[in-house]
Amino acid sequence: MERERVIDRPIIDVAVLCKDYTTVDISCDNNNIITLDEIEIKKSDFCKLFYATGEKFGIPKELAENTRLIPFISFEAVHRSIKGKPFFLLEAIMTNLEHDLNISRNCFTTASRIAIANEFSNIHTLCDINSCSVVASLTWSNIEDILHNYELSSNKTIAPIFCVSVTFNTPTEGVRDSVCKFYYKITGSGKESSAPPKVTTTTTTTTSVQPINSNNKH
Repeated sequence: MERERVIDRPIIDVAVLCKDYTTVDISCDNNNIITLDEIEIKKSDFCKLFYATGEKFGIPKELAENTRLIPFISFEAVHRSIKGKPFFLLEAIMTNLEHDLNISRNCFTTASRIAIANEFSNIHTLCDINSCSVVASLTWSNIEDILHNYELSSNKTIAPIFCVSVTFNTPTEGVRDSVCKFYYKITGSGKESSAPPKVTTTTTTTTSVQPINSNNKH
């Protein structure tokens, strides 16, 4: 019987390729996350709100005059909720400050309390956030590519949820950023999958929150 021939298969390293990509910042333990209830919206209206120019993310100032679309970007309790309960932005910020500083808001100076109340009472919609800048955002073509890949991998028509995050930060030592997440559930895009993907479209930030002073003077 002829002896079986053994074939040696040496592995020869030919090349090593490398591509750097963006550093990932960890936020799970560094931020106070405010997760708002989902907002149902048509894709066409979402684009009018955030992709009015077509490709790049932006919030047109003229939206403040559009009574039909304003509810979609409103912070008001009549439009926003958390687990079905009305959401109050000022109260959420004050609660986070108390938690992070481990003191009652009654320990904040009167001037600090008034300054914060004035700042957040003037924020009614995303259009009202002063000194707001886009930290990171997806282009619309990138969003379409992501959704297309989801559909290919799941072999289903999907109903995506787009997330727009707003970060409120303060120079007050020991206070974490408060991140308010708007989840937009896109409707009218076909049969919904069992687990619709959440796509983070952008993160915005404002540095308008005043530092907190605390003492016993009221």
